[in-house]
Amino acid sequence: MSARPFTAEELARLEAHLLETGRLRDRMLLIVGTNVGYRISELLTLRVSQVLTPSSDIAHEITITRGLLKGGAGVHRRSVRSRRVVLNERARGAIRDYLASLSRIPGADDYLFASRQGRNRPIHRVQAHRILVRLCRACGVDVSRVSTHSLRKTFVRAVYDASRFDLIRTQRIVGHSSPLITARYLESCQSDLDEVVLGLATPARPILPALAC
Repeated sequence: MSARPFTAEELARLEAHLLETGRLRDRMLLIVGTNVGYRISELLTLRVSQVLTPSSDIAHEITITRGLLKGGAGVHRRSVRSRRVVLNERARGAIRDYLASLSRIPGADDYLFASRQGRNRPIHRVQAHRILVRLCRACGVDVSRVSTHSLRKTFVRAVYDASRFDLIRTQRIVGHSSPLITARYLESCQSDLDEVVLGLATPARPILPALAC
């Protein structure tokens, strides 16, 4: 069964809990993951140098090279390009808050999503999954179909809505090779489908004057 996206209400509850408990690294994972749309395997490769400018400000965009992207090191690598993503203020703010909370200034080569186990290692994708599931349980969020892929699916849904349901623009932003793949990401619940039908502006049938006999 495929992962599901988070709702806006769920995201608000999850972030509030992370702020209350001071878990700024995990908050950064949640916010950056749902605002840039990289796959978790790609997201965890980010290093501090990729999110900071030479003047130590938070960058406005990040790029992950082809070799670190899905399929970028395989037999079809020639069809995969490096992927650049702009960082919005939500993502930049989460990164800024996390880096400011550290007891030491991280090195440029340090992993952004650093593991607390060992020296300069990123958290593993399995650990990222556990973080999300435990967070959801702590907040009373249904964990069925929740995984690290929920972050990317949340981003895809948000981009699609913001683009006014433009499938091609959404495909290009999220880096899919085909709009058919993007379409599979976009789940529509029955209430959404009902709303479309109910919103159809069917003109009322005019009442014709009675004809004289």
